[in-house]
Amino acid sequence: MAALGNPEGPHWLSAMSDEAQPLIEAATFLDRTIRVFLTQDGSLQAETWIVAVARMAGTLILRNHLPVGAAEPGAPLLSAAADQEGPRLVRLLLLTLNHLGLNLAESAIEVPPGGTGCAQLSLAATRERLEPLVMACGRSHGLGLGETADALMITTALAIHTCQGVLPINRCAGLAVAGLVEGAKTMPAAPGALATSQP
Repeated sequence: MAALGNPEGPHWLSAMSDEAQPLIEAATFLDRTIRVFLTQDGSLQAETWIVAVARMAGTLILRNHLPVGAAEPGAPLLSAAADQEGPRLVRLLLLTLNHLGLNLAESAIEVPPGGTGCAQLSLAATRERLEPLVMACGRSHGLGLGETADALMITTALAIHTCQGVLPINRCAGLAVAGLVEGAKTMPAAPGALATSQP
């Protein structure tokens, strides 16, 4: 476990197009706030942080394409949307890392054998803690579910950038991929069940 400080900031984002500004603003807001929601006793575990943000990106991809009640919460799913959107989100992650000065080939990503097992929060606990925040952020920035998922992948890259002194970036990216897949292929609770959740 490591207490992680604030990054210097994604200055490269200011050079992106005006159309991308809502995504950028949402990503930077989520970068600041999610770490607060995940910090316990003044410390934030790098693995938990990266996995949690990527899980939420996968969750929103799933919500964007899946009818409510398609399966019981927590049930594994075969998701065509995840299979289609997942590779695009991984490319977005790598592109963002490249802009942040961290060059990583997709072939170099190292998914840990234990998947997301090193994270201190389960998928269900991650969703309960973060989904109300993430959904409110998307609405406030005028983003749909898919666009908010994109913002979350940018946020994941920002987390990896901050954690690079704690974990190798290829392992960080592997944790992100594992979290993305887990979130995109596990049935979430109905949206109404999250309305009263407390982070």
